[in-house]
Amino acid sequence: MESMDILPILRKLAPEENQSSWDNCGVQIAGSISETFRVAVCLEPTPRMMEKCLDWGAGIVLTHHPLYMKPKSLGTENMFTDVVRQVMMSGAWLYAAHTSLDTRPGGPAFWLGKELGLEKTRFLEVERGVAPIEVSFYTEESIERETADIWANNDGVHSVAQNRTGEVRIVCDEDAWGEIAQGIEFSMGRRPLFYIRTLTSPRREVGFGEVGTLPTPMKWDEFATKLTDLIDREAFTVSGPQPEMVSTVAYCGGSGSSLIGNAERAGADVLITGDMKYHPAVETNICVADVGHFSLEEVMMRLFAEELDGELDDVEVKFFEGEDPFRFHVRK
Repeated sequence: MESMDILPILRKLAPEENQSSWDNCGVQIAGSISETFRVAVCLEPTPRMMEKCLDWGAGIVLTHHPLYMKPKSLGTENMFTDVVRQVMMSGAWLYAAHTSLDTRPGGPAFWLGKELGLEKTRFLEVERGVAPIEVSFYTEESIERETADIWANNDGVHSVAQNRTGEVRIVCDEDAWGEIAQGIEFSMGRRPLFYIRTLTSPRREVGFGEVGTLPTPMKWDEFATKLTDLIDREAFTVSGPQPEMVSTVAYCGGSGSSLIGNAERAGADVLITGDMKYHPAVETNICVADVGHFSLEEVMMRLFAEELDGELDDVEVKFFEGEDPFRFHVRK
């Protein structure tokens, strides 16, 4: 399959326009190979991981964490330079789906909420909200039902209608309009004069983390046991007041300790996240379960690999398991 045909699929599953302003999602290293039948998926772009993926024959390596946030110099021997050298010598492409994947509504970043069966869920932090647009144009010709259905079947289209005066109205997501406009021009054989206005609703939101209620409240010990089973860890750290019962749960993969205030305002009994630091742990007014940066995102990327596999025909997708950089030392 052409490499350039795979990249749009990655962008569809992890829309780059949804990434945070400080992030660097998308192509990290442009490859020289034009065709590949193997895509590797992993969490971290380390030299050791790149070696595994490239030895397997991956033409595209998809990671969660970017290779860099800001441009770096290649004048120093370090992990960054090693990865650049490995990937460029192989001719492979390196692509990162970071906050572009974290914020996708209903995406694999929200796997924990699904496993817990959370109900009445909402984003823990809304990154941005986008309202649809209404596009209208006039034509003396009557738009055939078959043509209108073709336009309506485009992703991001909410409705297509034509009134008796010949005015055609299309309500769609703004980021989908370019492709829709091309389809209209092709169908009509000309470019109509489009009138476009932004609507106030319904808003389509993207964001980080989630908060919701358990189907049935659970005692803390019961909830903690269920959580350790889901994250496949023997232990995790707990900060703040431990609740007797858990009903409302908030979670955010990766580094989510900055969202403690959001979780508290949402009425959460516990926030599940990673990378908890000392002072936030001292100051938190709610229970925070730090299950580690690695555990939630490793599962996320495995699920993303499975999703990607279903999208790519005639291309083998393989998930490469990572290694948690933190280890417990137990005194013997």
